[in-house]
Amino acid sequence: MVDYRPVCRVGEVPPGTGRAFLVAGREIALFHADGRFHALDNNCRHAGGPLGEGVLEGCVVVCPWHGWRYDVTTGASLMGAELRVERFPTRVTGDQVEVAL
Repeated sequence: MVDYRPVCRVGEVPPGTGRAFLVAGREIALFHADGRFHALDNNCRHAGGPLGEGVLEGCVVVCPWHGWRYDVTTGASLMGAELRVERFPTRVTGDQVEVAL
């Protein structure tokens, strides 16, 4: 059974942005891209930069520390798919965004 946890209200992450949240002890980067919410591990694979503070360009987040780029829909790095960050399923229930851990 998938355990969905509340993250925030829909309006807390406007379209075209991302933000980091602490969910059940994990740092999650939540992005609102292409009309959907996407959740990734908040730590860049390169040097642990906070992806939730990165700039979102369409469906790609740019790490604010060294510019590594990740597809928020898959977690794959544009530097090489093997460098992906963990991705978590999301859903919206009413006005609440939830993530499965």
